[in-house]
This record gives sequence, structure tokens and C-alpha cells, in this order.
Amino acid sequence: MNAYTELSPQRLGIQEWTDPEGLRYAAAISVWVRWCILVVALALLAYRPDYTLPIHASFILLALLAMCFNGYVQFLVRSGRSVTWQCLLSLSAMDMALITGGAAVGGGLETLCYLLYYPALAMFAVAFASFRTSFAWVTMAAVLYSVVVLVTGDGLDLAAKEEKVLIARIAAMYAMVIVVNLISRFERLRRAMAVQRERELHRERIELSRTIHDTVAQSAYMIGLGIESAIAEAESASAEQVARLTATHALSKASMWELRHPIDSGLIFDGQGLGDVLAAHAGAFTTITSVPVDVVQSGSEPPLSAVTRGLLFSIAHNAMTNAMRHASAHRVTISLDFGRESLRMSISDDGVGLPPDYAQRGHGFRNMRRDAERMGGRLEARSDGPGHGTTVTCVAPYDTHLEDSHRGDW
Repeated sequence: MNAYTELSPQRLGIQEWTDPEGLRYAAAISVWVRWCILVVALALLAYRPDYTLPIHASFILLALLAMCFNGYVQFLVRSGRSVTWQCLLSLSAMDMALITGGAAVGGGLETLCYLLYYPALAMFAVAFASFRTSFAWVTMAAVLYSVVVLVTGDGLDLAAKEEKVLIARIAAMYAMVIVVNLISRFERLRRAMAVQRERELHRERIELSRTIHDTVAQSAYMIGLGIESAIAEAESASAEQVARLTATHALSKASMWELRHPIDSGLIFDGQGLGDVLAAHAGAFTTITSVPVDVVQSGSEPPLSAVTRGLLFSIAHNAMTNAMRHASAHRVTISLDFGRESLRMSISDDGVGLPPDYAQRGHGFRNMRRDAERMGGRLEARSDGPGHGTTVTCVAPYDTHLEDSHRGDW
């Protein structure tokens, strides 16, 4: 068994934090708390310093190293990059070294630097769910602090019963870690149950989409073919009958297209990427309406949550529905542009354009704007005038809180 296996996330009790959302959240909170700890530690060092002692120079170098490492982790969080559990463990180890060094510089029991152990241990208990791991970590902190108290400053004055002060401080460390760990485990349990319910809901959606595809959608498609054949053979029928058949045929096409929404959205919850799902949706649109659809993608699609992909898919579906029902379009183009910090999706058609009061008609554009706002983005609809087509554009940032690393499981 190698060292990495011995320090695996499962043994450390952080299997719940191996997803990007949990790791980034824990890192984001700990980074700001750590800045506060560093400021307090440096302030205590600057108070009546004695730079002739070698320990001061070592402490300054350790503090600068901790600031650089903390700044690097904050950069990872702010830029949306991956944060690993090893980073959190290294930061916690640096906290212990820095606080212990501060206690040694301050003279052991006399300094208030020991108070910094409490937020540092609390952050560790939040990030690492295992009780045994947290217990081992607080034991290490207690041993380090006890050694510092015994070997620095004036040591322990047993006549003044200072050992009671030391025991009380260590007991407070254990009590705080136990309480924080219990609260953290309770919140993790709630989160795990919520994730499990969401996964069950996603599985139900996938099963529903497959059921619709295998039953209702096939029946609607056959009805449409029957009506189309009836129109072709209705040479001797009256113009009124042909008009009714034509209207019914158009209605059947609209119904078949609306059935594609739950069918193809099942691909989203089955873990497929947005580009692949939109390509399949575009193929279904062409089959139903005989209007060709081009899907153009630039940039590599990053890992997006099922929620984000579902909202973008709904916007594209509504825009294509408008192109079919109202625009009389002969061609539709879907463009996906994945930038560094945001994505842009545009759906363009060569139809009749937008009427002046398009925003007040129906619920289509209101629903699209609402979906874009849920992602923290914006929606724009542009038409260069009658007969010049319509372009619907959604620009949305990459929401790190919605990203998940289990797309294939959902």
C-alpha cells in the first residue's frame, strides 16, 4: 500500500468533498478565514518584536509562505479552476505550523496566539467529515501547543496551577471540534439525501423521455404520416376539406415537436453534453419540419451541471419553436461559443423577423429570459427588420455552484 492510498479521500472522510462544488465552497470559506488568521498572527509578531531571536526569522518566512499558498488557492477559487483535497490538507497543516510558531514566538502560555487554533481546527472539521481524522488532527494540535508551552517562555508554573489553564484550553479545542464535526456531518447527510432525491428525479425523467419516445411520439409520427398521405390523395376533395387536413397536419407537426422536448431533455439528465443534445434536437427538428438546422460550436464545452444544460436546452427549444410556428423560416443556425469565463448560445433563422410587440405575445420570450436569469445571464432578441430573420442570444457565466462531477451518473 503506497502513501497516496493511505491518505485517500475515503480514509480521510472527505469523499463528499471530492466534487468541485464542495471543494471550492470549503476552500473559498477557509481562504478568507485564513487571511484573518494571518493578519492576527503578523500583528502579534509585530508587537514588541525581538528580531535577534532566530525563531522570528523562521516565523516570518513561514508566514510569507502561507500567504503565497493561500493567495494561490484563492486564485484557483476565483478563476473556477479545480481545487483538490490535498490543497485543503496542506493549508490546514500550514495553519498548525504558523499558529504553533506564533505561540512559540509569543512565549507559550502567556500569548493569546492559542486562540487562533480554534478557527483553524473548526475549518478542518468542516472540510474533513471523518470524526477519527478530526480527532487525530486536534490531538496533534494539542500536543504541539503543550510542547510549546513547556519549552518556551517560563514554562508551566505548577505552584500557580497553570496546568489547569493548559488543560482547559486543550479541552476547549476538543469540545469545539466535536461540535463542529457533528454539525458538519449532519449537514453532509442532508446534502447527500438531497442529491439522492435529485438523482432519482433525473432517473424518472430519463425513463419518462424513453417512454414518450417509444409510445406517444411514435403514434404522433404515424398520425402525421397518415394525414400527409390523405392530403396528397385528396385531389377530388373540396378546398375546405384540404384546408382542414392541412391545418391538422400542421398541428400534428407542432405536437410532435413539443414531444421532442421531454424526449431530448432526457439526454441532458443521461449525462450527454449540451452540444451533442442540441445536435440530436436539431436533427429531430429537421425530420419534423423539413427545415435544415446547422449546429456550429467553437471552443471546448466545459463540465456543466444538468441544471445549466437543461436551461440552455429549453431556451434553444423555445427559439426553434418560434422559428417553426411564426417565422416561416427556411434555415436555422445554432451557434455555441464556449469562452474562458462565459458561454454564448445563439439561435438564428432567416424568417419574417420579429413584430414590434413580440415581447408581449405569449410566454415564449418571457420563459427564455427567466431561464437566462436563473443562470445569472441575459437574453437578447434581435431582428434587422421584416424579412431579415431573428437571432436569439443567451450569454451566461459558468456557474461553479451548479457544476457537478457526476454527469454520467445523473
